[in-house]
Amino acid sequence: MLTNPEILMLFIVAILGHVMAISWFLADRRNSRLCRKVIYDLPIPKKQIQRELRNSVHTPMHAMMLGLALFFDAFNATTWLAFLLSYLVTAVWAEIWHYTSHRLIHLKKLHWIHREHHKSRLNSPFTAISFSISEKLIFNIGIIGFLMILDRFISLSFFGVAGWYVSYLSINSFSHANFELKSNTYLKVFGKFLTSTTYHALHHSRYINNFGLGTRFMDRTFETEWPDYEEVYQRITVDLEPLKNFNEKVAPTVTE
Repeated sequence: MLTNPEILMLFIVAILGHVMAISWFLADRRNSRLCRKVIYDLPIPKKQIQRELRNSVHTPMHAMMLGLALFFDAFNATTWLAFLLSYLVTAVWAEIWHYTSHRLIHLKKLHWIHREHHKSRLNSPFTAISFSISEKLIFNIGIIGFLMILDRFISLSFFGVAGWYVSYLSINSFSHANFELKSNTYLKVFGKFLTSTTYHALHHSRYINNFGLGTRFMDRTFETEWPDYEEVYQRITVDLEPLKNFNEKVAPTVTE
């Protein structure tokens, strides 16, 4: 039987994607200062928002699968060490699984799985919750299914796994926005390893490359990162000059 904290966490995971998307959408509509570093100076069609909202009906699938894992008696560890280990293992595996499956569903024969998400070449906060059912199944079964198998050998914590989902749903929302939240100095430290909203915006607008979820490691390893990403980021955050069209590239800065 589920405990009250488990039920509360499942509820948070179920609704957080929509709550975050609505929050960023309203912030953008009210011209919040948080949204001033626009990535693409292009309007988001009203029909796109409507389509993305229709696609978001099955977003709570995350919570349903986590609930099923509890039903099958998985993720029972309760120590703080198990919580931290579970969070880290989930984060590492999710990065590997996302990159691998993302590359595969960009192949011509499998792209029907991913096509719905990529109908949005210009991201809105609701793009983060707009996927086909098949893509959401692949993403979640790949993560939760693997962790349930691992749980048979290394006892994992439900709250560690669910805690990663809370982080993912929060970050993924503004990662699909059309504005950059991070600072103009971000690339000097954390941005050397981690992605940004601009990073994923280039994936949507140009349709390929920048496949990583939260880090740049695998894109760099397999040479699938857009070479002008850092120049685009600097233009958005330093010059405050958005891109004008989806195919626009930014030339490297020439230093003497």
